[in-house]
Amino acid sequence: MINERNIAEKFSAIWKQNFPMLTPNFIKIFNETQVNLINLNAVSINDGERYDLVSEASFKLAELVIQKNCTPSDYLSHQKSLSILLENTAQSIWRKGGQFGADIKLTNSELKDLIQLSNNLLEFIHFTKKEDIQFRPKLKGYGFIPDLEADLSIDDTLYEVKTVTRNFKSTDLKQLFIYLALRQVSEGNTWQYAGLYNPRKGTFTKFNVKKVIYNLSGGYTPNEAFGKLLDGLVRDIEIDTTF
Repeated sequence: MINERNIAEKFSAIWKQNFPMLTPNFIKIFNETQVNLINLNAVSINDGERYDLVSEASFKLAELVIQKNCTPSDYLSHQKSLSILLENTAQSIWRKGGQFGADIKLTNSELKDLIQLSNNLLEFIHFTKKEDIQFRPKLKGYGFIPDLEADLSIDDTLYEVKTVTRNFKSTDLKQLFIYLALRQVSEGNTWQYAGLYNPRKGTFTKFNVKKVIYNLSGGYTPNEAFGKLLDGLVRDIEIDTTF
């Protein structure tokens, strides 16, 4: 099944046609000038760490502790809560094979990183949120693009959370654009701002959607640019499916 990561990593001709200014040089300058530090406690990846499990579980944990009005450490102090969290996380990222349920055990290092990553995300939310927060906002699909879930909506801003050790890449922005585009075509409007956040490095960026889309697309409005993008992607997917 086609998903947002596939779309962001492939269909280079469609992306170049619709966002010709989204170049390697733009991303280099973007990382140098538009990315800010918000968390002081960076989290490195230790040898052998199952970073996918730890990263996804930390995101789920932040959502849970906001719902329960507690801290990550308090929530995980109950072994059953930790087991359920890990099982749910494993089922979402290891759909085929892998370890499940009681077989999943975190090392002390993984547990420490899980808590710190969640704390970093909560700190980020605390400093940026004014009124409303929504984890995993749902987005209606378009053509062959299925219904999707974005990461984090805070007030009028949509954030893509990337728990990685690298700098932000063009594919991260493309993934954001897919979410913004689906919201635009289904509701006739989208978030006013968008951004990227990395709880592992403690960095984030936030930008005005209208301004960035205008600059990267060569002068189009979000409505025009996103409509052209989705139509181009659907046509390309239909051609690939046919042949």
